[in-house]
Amino acid sequence: MSDQSGQLETRRIADDLTGTSVGRFVIHGRLGVGGMGQVYGAEDTTLKRQVAIKRMAPRLRLDPRDRKRFLKEAERASALNHPNIAGIYDVVEDKGEMLLVMEYIEGTTLRQRLGRPISPEEFFDIAAQCGEGLEAAHEKGIVHGDMKPENIMLTPTHRVKILDFGVAKRFSSSPSDATESLGMSRSFGGTPAYMAPEVLLQKPLDGRADIFALGLVFYEMLGGRQPFLTDSFGATLDRVLHEEPPPLSQVKSNVPEALSNIIGRMLAKDPAERYATARDLLVDLRAVQGGSQLTVLKTRRPPPRRRVPAWSVVLAIVVLVAVLLGIPSIRHRLSGWLARAQTKQESSGAKILPPAKNVVVMPFLPVEGDPQLTMFGNGLVETLTAKLTALSENRPLRVTSAAEVRDKQVTTLQQAREEFGVTLGLQVTLQHSGELVRATYTLTDAKNGRALQANTITAPITDSFAIQDQVAEGVASALGVELRPEERSALQSHGTSLPDAYNYYLQGRGYLDDPYKPENVKSAIILFTEALKLDTNYGQAKSGLGTAYWWKYGLEKDKKWIDKARQECSKAVELGNAGAEGHTCLGLMANGTGRYEQAVEEFQRAVQLEPTNDQAYSGLAQAYQHLNKLDEAEKTYQRAISLRPQYPDGYMRLGAFYVQQAQYAKGVDMFTKAVELAPDSYRAYFNLGAAFTYEARYADAIPPFEHSIAIRPTYIAYNNLGTVYLRLRRFPDAARAYREAVKLDNREYLAWGGLGDAYHYLGDRAQAMEAYKRAIELAKEQLQVNPNDAEVLGDVADYCAMQGDKQQALAYLDRSLQLGRGDKDLLFNAAIVYEDLGETGVALEWLKKSLDAGFSAATVREAPTFDRLKDDPRFQQLLREKTN
Repeated sequence: MSDQSGQLETRRIADDLTGTSVGRFVIHGRLGVGGMGQVYGAEDTTLKRQVAIKRMAPRLRLDPRDRKRFLKEAERASALNHPNIAGIYDVVEDKGEMLLVMEYIEGTTLRQRLGRPISPEEFFDIAAQCGEGLEAAHEKGIVHGDMKPENIMLTPTHRVKILDFGVAKRFSSSPSDATESLGMSRSFGGTPAYMAPEVLLQKPLDGRADIFALGLVFYEMLGGRQPFLTDSFGATLDRVLHEEPPPLSQVKSNVPEALSNIIGRMLAKDPAERYATARDLLVDLRAVQGGSQLTVLKTRRPPPRRRVPAWSVVLAIVVLVAVLLGIPSIRHRLSGWLARAQTKQESSGAKILPPAKNVVVMPFLPVEGDPQLTMFGNGLVETLTAKLTALSENRPLRVTSAAEVRDKQVTTLQQAREEFGVTLGLQVTLQHSGELVRATYTLTDAKNGRALQANTITAPITDSFAIQDQVAEGVASALGVELRPEERSALQSHGTSLPDAYNYYLQGRGYLDDPYKPENVKSAIILFTEALKLDTNYGQAKSGLGTAYWWKYGLEKDKKWIDKARQECSKAVELGNAGAEGHTCLGLMANGTGRYEQAVEEFQRAVQLEPTNDQAYSGLAQAYQHLNKLDEAEKTYQRAISLRPQYPDGYMRLGAFYVQQAQYAKGVDMFTKAVELAPDSYRAYFNLGAAFTYEARYADAIPPFEHSIAIRPTYIAYNNLGTVYLRLRRFPDAARAYREAVKLDNREYLAWGGLGDAYHYLGDRAQAMEAYKRAIELAKEQLQVNPNDAEVLGDVADYCAMQGDKQQALAYLDRSLQLGRGDKDLLFNAAIVYEDLGETGVALEWLKKSLDAGFSAATVREAPTFDRLKDDPRFQQLLREKTN
């Protein structure tokens, strides 16, 4: 970890906390010293995670105003929950000390990174993530107030983290408030060289002050210097207030004029001339990144949002991300990336509801300074969503989950209305009041923002049953749902008779709400284990623990976690009280490890227990596909769409199915529908591009791929773009695209295989062989988890053939074809393998089989492998037969 506190000194301090304990935190060592205090690395002994702890400087502890400001720092920053913002976990007061518990971040600061040139690709990646972090803060009314390279961390996984919202200020038109935001005891709290003119002049400020500072950061990244910084404080202020820096395109000739204009607008002295919001800034940045020429820069509609990264096929199934169509360079594949006091405000309920009850459950808002209650709230919202979804069977009710909202990074009900077509919004909030918790739920009309129902339940925090039961029944009543006796019983089902166990369970589910963070998965495992210590027969906690272990495997790729996951989920099913959760967990693992008959059985049981379980439907359809029961798979995908017709991922999954069945026009239709429903979805765009590619509509495919990359650069989009370039014989462009894919995921064998293909056609045999070697190594690792994956076996066969290893190529090919059962893509792959081995006659035989099975003749014609057969009459006759 480097410079966790922002700009730190390395001086010694007499009262070092190293080696001491504060509450549950063990202090390991000091990381540095900043203006407000020392920063230490520490371990949270309860949640078993590394944290950073900021200790208020001694001179500041004596001033009540400064202590108050320190608490404000925690209060404001803890309201922010975004992947590009360093998180605030807690505030601890111990023996007169004020300690701020923060997210521990490995990496280097942007200041350190500026010691080396920054490529355009890296600049746009850093710039976009900075913009997204500011956008999230500004939407909550928080200004950072000290944006500079020292406060921007770059992690080893290329994640940007904005540090130290220590001078963050809620938007205000009050000059006195603006003055307060400038710093301790009316001194400057930020860094003058990066302050906007209105901050220096103590005028009212808003998020545009951060945009100005970020513009200076961008200028420094691209131009190599900070345009206002001098050795004199007064001279620096004078430059900020009065001088215009030269346009970047004049400072560095390689900076496009459009990008120079963007940064120039960010640095406008008058806030009214800057970008109104970080969203508008992001739109223009992405347009320039995608190659658009901007002549007039103006406020635009909200831009596409950055998405959570997708895992491999196995893990994507777990979280139900949409199928992503992967097109290996010259091959076939489709890959998935997958009180009891109660007070009520009475109203007439159903009479004022809109006709279409399409309700979105908005994500739980963090409880400031109370991470435990926050995790409880996350779990409460998740279980509430599942219970409401179960009520949608045979009713005009559709439920969009908080997880789906979070996946699209939707933050307002209006955005949810635009994204999902919802008519109602449900928000649940929790508030501590001594030993009690006040749970408030509000049902809002998405069209006009008017609250239709608002109820509050007060119960002891230890009685989590009362909280959930009364909220669930109250929401059902607000929605006009008349509960049948068995439905009321289901709403009040918790899986355990012990409220404390249920409390731990809800917190564990809350952590799994964001399982991409290793520390969240670790915390979930701890909390589910605590629940099981209290109730060893708690089936839902066991299935939750199994799911957490499955995520652990996805994060670490250590096979021991698969066994642990299977063991816990099997025990959950044996207990007979886990409901659909246990069977779904076993089905996910069966699909992910090649046990497809078992997967069908488990998912069918899950659907029987919970007919509205979209996750189970998706897993069931995939299992049917693996078993070549295509009619059953199609019906299952269609049933999933009928559950949530406004949910784009359902159309994407069905579109992927159609493409795999060579029904390309139907696939394009499904992905077009997904784009209409989710115009800011990077997945929808690259899936549409993939469908165009399968139709050999390469000119149509490039824009969707580029649009997807502009929204969020991903391995799969670059991989697919490389395929298109290969088909167009643009081999240098293909190599560049595959190299970008490898940068984003250097453990994905398809990217290495595609890179090998590009080098092969460029005539660079040495680099091609190295790429194929790496592709084979990684593919074999995947086969250790699922040895019956016919597609991976086929790819290994092709890479071996490219290396000249005929024996291994044919051995892997034989296993692939035996498992593939006449799959058109695998038949085509056989033709590729034999042609790579120089056996053209056999290759043509397999090519005919693939075409007879429905493989695209246009794709065959464009495959570079068969370029040497363009004049072969046998090859020409095959294509004529299928074209005619």
